[in-house]
Amino acid sequence: MSLEEKAKELAKEVMKTEEYANLNSAKARVKVDPNAQDIINELKSEQDYIQRSRLEGKPVDNDRVIKYQTLQKKAIENVTLQRLFKAQQEFGRVMQKVNETLDKELFK
Repeated sequence: MSLEEKAKELAKEVMKTEEYANLNSAKARVKVDPNAQDIINELKSEQDYIQRSRLEGKPVDNDRVIKYQTLQKKAIENVTLQRLFKAQQEFGRVMQKVNETLDKELFK
């Protein structure tokens, strides 16, 4: 079996986890929650502006930073996004364990 086939097999196993199912469920809920979508879209827009300004060496408008911080607070308070963030963290832990196992096996 090739390395790519093994990776696909691993992906299939990961997809069987509860954490993966929870993440997909949380993503689906975001898609049907216009308020959550708006918050995410605005956050991305403000984050892009701030990063672009910093990369170009331009000063970041303080009002935009405040707007970004306000949007972060809204995101944290939004129940749909809370579920998404929690599911992302839990799935991230699964992937971290997978990576740690790979690392351990590769460099033992």
